[in-house]
Amino acid sequence: MITPQNKIIIVDDDKSELETLTKAFLSTGVGCRPFEYEIEYNTPLNGIRLAFFDLNLTTSRVNSIADTQKDLIQLNTAVFNDLAIAINQYISKENGPYALIFWTKNKKVIQAFIEYMQDPTRGFSDTASPFFIGELDKSEINNDNILEKLSTIFEDDKIKFYFDFEEKARIAGSKTIDKLHSIIPKDEKWGDTVLYFENIDKVLSKIAITTIGFDYAKEKPEKGIYDGLIQIMNNEIINSSPKINKEKLIPTLTNAMKFGDVKFPCIAISQKLNTIFHIDYERIQKDDRGVVLNLDKKNNKLIQTFGITNLDEWIIRVLAIKDNKTELIKKIKKDSKFIAIEFSSACDYSQKKDRANKYILGVLIPEIDFTKDVNTRGRIESSYHIGGCTFYYENSPVQICLDLNFVIGTTPQDSRLGDPLFSLNKEIIDMLGNKYASHVSRIGITSF
Repeated sequence: MITPQNKIIIVDDDKSELETLTKAFLSTGVGCRPFEYEIEYNTPLNGIRLAFFDLNLTTSRVNSIADTQKDLIQLNTAVFNDLAIAINQYISKENGPYALIFWTKNKKVIQAFIEYMQDPTRGFSDTASPFFIGELDKSEINNDNILEKLSTIFEDDKIKFYFDFEEKARIAGSKTIDKLHSIIPKDEKWGDTVLYFENIDKVLSKIAITTIGFDYAKEKPEKGIYDGLIQIMNNEIINSSPKINKEKLIPTLTNAMKFGDVKFPCIAISQKLNTIFHIDYERIQKDDRGVVLNLDKKNNKLIQTFGITNLDEWIIRVLAIKDNKTELIKKIKKDSKFIAIEFSSACDYSQKKDRANKYILGVLIPEIDFTKDVNTRGRIESSYHIGGCTFYYENSPVQICLDLNFVIGTTPQDSRLGDPLFSLNKEIIDMLGNKYASHVSRIGITSF
């Protein structure tokens, strides 16, 4: 329960200077982890957001008597190499975004160190890269002004965004517990907790079954409890006082006049976000709402039980790939997966009502360009590119296309249903249900 916090670390070989900075943080009520540098240390940390490093960590000392970056690098190669090794000793390569602050009297050489690290021949290309690099000049700091100097670092909008969001999430979590605590009846006698914990049990149990349904809460109580409490936490974060300077942090949004003015730097970002928002790989079962099941596309007898005579032809018909895209058609036939997606009613699913689960048939394909590769005029009306989005599966961008006319009702025990690949989250399955309802209820007319 009580674990070391790595958000702020300080690494210095001088114990007295290490204590100076550590005491400054502690005096403000902000915790940090000080490390007196050890060459043998070999336990890189995760979760670091702010790292202070002295430039001189070994017997090699900085030499700043040079006029060019090239000369500074040449004079300080040993120091830079030791410092690069030290960063990798204390900061994991998988660490998220962090700010690197050099706690030094030699600010002049910082840019030279950056150029040293950017040189791939040095062998440090996989070092966790900071999103911000700054400095605190030891020669300008004393006990009277150290807090002021530290505050200037935290006022930088780039750092403030990460710290502010984490702090809001922490405070929101704390307030969520406070609210939960405030509504639970407590024991009359001070210090007695029997009634209190009996009531916590009842309240959390009710939250769980109300959020995801009785039967599923019995199977996955953590999901029910946290899904319920997250609504309180979300409200606390949204209503917290804003501290972000939007003109500096998000000028693109500030200056945008319409939706199209805001674009991702590259398409891969949207694909990865779609994966985060819509895909779940944890504890998947065949009857989960939104589960994507792999069907054996080499088993012709199985395929024909779904009313499909030739799977390759069916896939190409659903996708409506242009005739001249022969290589793409070959790739899709080879690399695609024949799938079924469970999309029962959310209410029926949460209450585990007796039913034949609804599964819709489709295909998981390598990414295609629907504006260039697809014959939009020749595409059948029942074809649906789910979510209109691309996401990642097994480290590659993929898409899902379904045929809304191919829906089966069966049980999860049906031997035709293969293993789960992943599941699609509630929002996208709700959208699929809405799309399917519109499709089956469309009005047709007889015309001549």
